[in-house]
Amino acid sequence: MIPPRLFPRLALPLAIVALVAASALLASPWMGQGFELADLATDSQHRLTRKLEDGSLLTLDASSSVDVEFDALQRHLQLLKGQLLIEIATDDARPFRISTPQGTLRPLAGQLIVECLGDVSEVSVLRGQADLEGDSGHLSLHEGQHLRLEASGPGTLGSVDSGTLQAAWHLQRLPADGQPLSETLERLARHRQGLLWFDAEALQGLRVWRDLPLDDSDQALAELRAELPIKVDTYTRWLTVVSRSDAQK
Repeated sequence: MIPPRLFPRLALPLAIVALVAASALLASPWMGQGFELADLATDSQHRLTRKLEDGSLLTLDASSSVDVEFDALQRHLQLLKGQLLIEIATDDARPFRISTPQGTLRPLAGQLIVECLGDVSEVSVLRGQADLEGDSGHLSLHEGQHLRLEASGPGTLGSVDSGTLQAAWHLQRLPADGQPLSETLERLARHRQGLLWFDAEALQGLRVWRDLPLDDSDQALAELRAELPIKVDTYTRWLTVVSRSDAQK
């Protein structure tokens, strides 16, 4: 029997052992089979560009998956995980829809980025227009506009620089303008092999103000560590833990 006085000292090592086991399992081919249920999917090291049957050009970001449903009456993409960039071809006979767990968009011919990020979705219109469909009413997004969708409904319309955002996508850069650190880490995790673990609640109040490389997550984490009060601990190639370095005892 373990003496009660040893519980605090054993808690962290035991938690690390559990995370290492979980990260190894997540990295295994068996766990990767879940992505095969999606029509199109990517791993953490690759993007996928596919020309759809209507001529639309779809690019899936790393660690992303989407279902594709095209028939004589509709064109429908369901983003299951991650992020996509879509260049939509014109087809007056078949409306185009993009669904996420938080809502459905009906974009007209144009280009937009859609992302699933935890319990929210985000959409940025780079060109053209996209209409939001749902019980909360009709809302139109135009070129250079950004919207965050939550379970409670859409947030406030924001603005983006379409050229900057498009360049960042192609250069595999993660633009930042005061985003919460937890959201930045979630995005970096999609581009990293193994598990990038963090406690979002413990990181509250920390925000990111610099662009980061998505194709070099080690460098991105080093840059974050240099600017923010965080620790980055790597236990195996499959487990990295980010925590606050200024946490109160």
